[in-house]
Amino acid sequence: MTTPCVMLSPQELLSLSPEVCQKVRDSVTPKRITRDSKDVLYTAQNTNTDAIDDNLPYASSTAFSDPPPGSIVIADPYKAFFTNLCPRERPAPITVVKESLALRSIHMLIDNQETIKCIIDPGSQIITMSEDYAHQLGLIYDPTIILKMESANGEIDQSLSLAQNVSCNIGDVTLYLQIHIIHEPAYDVLLGRPFDILTESIVKNFANKDQTITIRDPNTGRRIAIPTVPRGPLRHRNHTGMHGPDFRS
Repeated sequence: MTTPCVMLSPQELLSLSPEVCQKVRDSVTPKRITRDSKDVLYTAQNTNTDAIDDNLPYASSTAFSDPPPGSIVIADPYKAFFTNLCPRERPAPITVVKESLALRSIHMLIDNQETIKCIIDPGSQIITMSEDYAHQLGLIYDPTIILKMESANGEIDQSLSLAQNVSCNIGDVTLYLQIHIIHEPAYDVLLGRPFDILTESIVKNFANKDQTITIRDPNTGRRIAIPTVPRGPLRHRNHTGMHGPDFRS
């Protein structure tokens, strides 16, 4: 008790004294400061007089003032989380979503000839296939059935034809799909809503970016779970080597 000085780390001091912890928090927490428009104008003029244009509007105090009574204000979630912490509690990092993630695909045997990655896209109202891939498989299609489609940017285009009752296998599940043939799309095969409805698909996503799809065999009623894979490069490109537009009905 007679020791003239006791060495404590800031962490130990804050954990021992809630009052000190609160004062430190008040000091380091950003605060909204209301400034008068005259002060803003005076500061701007004295910063660089030559660069000021008298015709430019200056910031007024309304930009920093509190909202009118009765207004609904949405608080920053991290600030609210930090403010409500106990004096000895440490803030945990917040997990946020990434800017973009790759589309998912499943392997499907088309017309008992070739297994290919098919993109899963529930936002499309039709099942589509590229013209080059349909010609390679030698699919028979009806050119009198033409569908007008609208792309994401609002442009209208037409399908080439419809291949009916194409045999498609996922494992030992056989599906007969109606596939619209598209000229130079940005994919080989795209499975839209008709695939989801026929198979009564259930999609499950995981935090590690994995995804599984559970489908039902419409003929036998048996269910299977299919792991999806990231979308790979196109196997069939157009003659210019560029990808065409991604159309949706």
